[in-house]
Amino acid sequence: MKTKTFSLIVMAFAVTSQVLAQGTPKLELTVAEAKVNLTRAEKSGRAKIMYKPGDVIHYTITAQNVGDGVMTSPVVTDPIPAGVVYVPMSAKGEDTIITFSINSGITYQNWPPTYTVKDADGKEIVKNAPPEMISHIRWELQKPLAPNEKKILEFDVKVK
Repeated sequence: MKTKTFSLIVMAFAVTSQVLAQGTPKLELTVAEAKVNLTRAEKSGRAKIMYKPGDVIHYTITAQNVGDGVMTSPVVTDPIPAGVVYVPMSAKGEDTIITFSINSGITYQNWPPTYTVKDADGKEIVKNAPPEMISHIRWELQKPLAPNEKKILEFDVKVK
């Protein structure tokens, strides 16, 4: 399996923390992207990895405190890339609370996120949001992140 690793653009993730004791925490995020359903030629390296509708991409986010202070309550938020759809129940992260946004990161809900519509009589009906509506995933780490400590956060998407 080939993995492409790159540093994240600051706008792609929102990170918050509080400083505990002395030192300054600094969260560094790295993303690895891997096509799950590689062809034989892609696996062997004979063919360039190409994406087509239905292909699944696994994202692994490594969140590491590269500072010299303890980071408490870090939050990592990732927008779902354009051209793909979140795969339900694929978001993972040990000791995290994972929530989802269907409104471009304005609000977050547990799975499954819901939205309200009005029927023909004006009665409000609550519906589960389909995966296509997921715009962002947020991981709230539940334990402090010590200097040099890492957390692995994951999710899958399917190419539209």
